[in-house]
Amino acid sequence: MSWIKRNLALVISGAIALGLLGLGGWYFWSAVQKNNSIDNEINQTKAEIDRLLNMEPSPNKTNLDTAKRETERLTAFIAEAKRLFPPSPPPAEPLNNESFKSLLETTVNDLHKQAANVGIKVPPGVDAPYYFTFDQQRLPVTFPPESLRPLSERLHEIRVMMSILVKSRVNSLNYIRRAAAPGERSQSNMGGGGGDYLNVSPRTNAETGMVQWPYEVNFDCFTMELGGVLEEFEKSHYAFVVKAPTIMPAEEMRAAPVRIQPRTNAPVVPTALQTVINERLMRVTLRLDVIKPEPVQGQGGGPNRGPGPGRGPRGPGGPP
Repeated sequence: MSWIKRNLALVISGAIALGLLGLGGWYFWSAVQKNNSIDNEINQTKAEIDRLLNMEPSPNKTNLDTAKRETERLTAFIAEAKRLFPPSPPPAEPLNNESFKSLLETTVNDLHKQAANVGIKVPPGVDAPYYFTFDQQRLPVTFPPESLRPLSERLHEIRVMMSILVKSRVNSLNYIRRAAAPGERSQSNMGGGGGDYLNVSPRTNAETGMVQWPYEVNFDCFTMELGGVLEEFEKSHYAFVVKAPTIMPAEEMRAAPVRIQPRTNAPVVPTALQTVINERLMRVTLRLDVIKPEPVQGQGGGPNRGPGPGRGPRGPGGPP
């Protein structure tokens, strides 16, 4: 103890040296562990690079340049293909509550006149004429701002569909149903053939930037008129994808009975021509999609694009 007292400075210096030596050893051990970890990462990275370079095809410069060229070709193809799927024409005037209300009433009246001119029956509405899936917009005088452009586009599409039915001279329209636009309440109402809305939503393809708007159209016609409807949908300027139609006999029509003469020994001389085959009126349900470019943000849910190539500007209430 007396020695420690006499050599206290030496003892303290030794303790400090031992502490520093231990700290240095720990630091060295930590550095070795970290170095080993880095070596392992380097080895794993080298192995992954070797695996990629040995793949078929390998990511060499030639293949990367080829992939870049193919990506550019695909982008150009998508842009060219979009020209075959034109958007609805822009509104003839800025859309607001008053202009949309006027457009809706004008279009509905015009569709009723077109149908009446060729003798097409349309379903009765509820306390008002049939509003072609827009019965919810018949009475309000204000509309959600985000719904104005989508509703005007749906109105234009239904106008095109009705022009096809009128041109083909089907016997009657039973109902049209569609997917709800932004801002609409898609509850089913009992006007216009059992409801204006389908229990489906529009579908967007993220790769192509296109939207499919579903519709259902139910009408009565004969075989020739059905052929005309399908042909007109195929020739339409807009991209209608018609799915397999559902066909059944119309409820109000029944096959006329054929009277058969009993056999006798004497020859029977017919006094008039008899109808042997009588085509039955068909009730047709068409499920179809309208393919449009994806809406541009900030444009009320509607595409901010002009009409298709080679077409002049038209308002939604204009001719198809």
